[in-house]
Amino acid sequence: MRGAGAVLGRAGAYLLVFLVVAALDTVVATTWVRPDLVPVVGTLMWAVSPIVFYVARPWPSVNARAVWLLVAWLLSAVLMFLAAAACWAVVLDMRGVRTVGTVAEVHRGSRGPATYTLRRAGEPVAGRLVSWPEDRPAAELGDAVIVVLDPGGLVDPRLPAEVPTGGEALAALAVAVLIVAGPCIGAARAHIREEEEAW
Repeated sequence: MRGAGAVLGRAGAYLLVFLVVAALDTVVATTWVRPDLVPVVGTLMWAVSPIVFYVARPWPSVNARAVWLLVAWLLSAVLMFLAAAACWAVVLDMRGVRTVGTVAEVHRGSRGPATYTLRRAGEPVAGRLVSWPEDRPAAELGDAVIVVLDPGGLVDPRLPAEVPTGGEALAALAVAVLIVAGPCIGAARAHIREEEEAW
């Protein structure tokens, strides 16, 4: 059996694919993607990883490598979610402004809760507020709400209670990376065993 370096190298390559997809998924955390489209975009991006693995090195049947990669892929959904959450948490932690926003438009979609376009001092706020304070009645046009927003308009505004510190979000992301790394190591070991048995 090849050494630990070969296993870690192969596992690192697997993990890198998941990390690249998670990094690309941070686009979901920006105002570039409407909140009602986030699940669609995120799911499409999540589907990329197994396709990349299969195209790079197809497996003839369900084997140990495929099972380990499937487990890593399922866990990578959490990694992607936390990467997106860390993106907006870090942005709002670093340059977020706590302010009063006024509801300028209520978007009631067929799926999920309503989202809200806000104005601040008469100017439109980039993105949409995706939740409303639970202790208040449903939002109507002209209602005021305290939010944390990014003056640069990169991420959607959030309620103050929803904003973790950037450090907390990055710590959770680091734990998710370690969790996904475990099955990647299992897949790498299985893949190397397959190659050795083929000889």
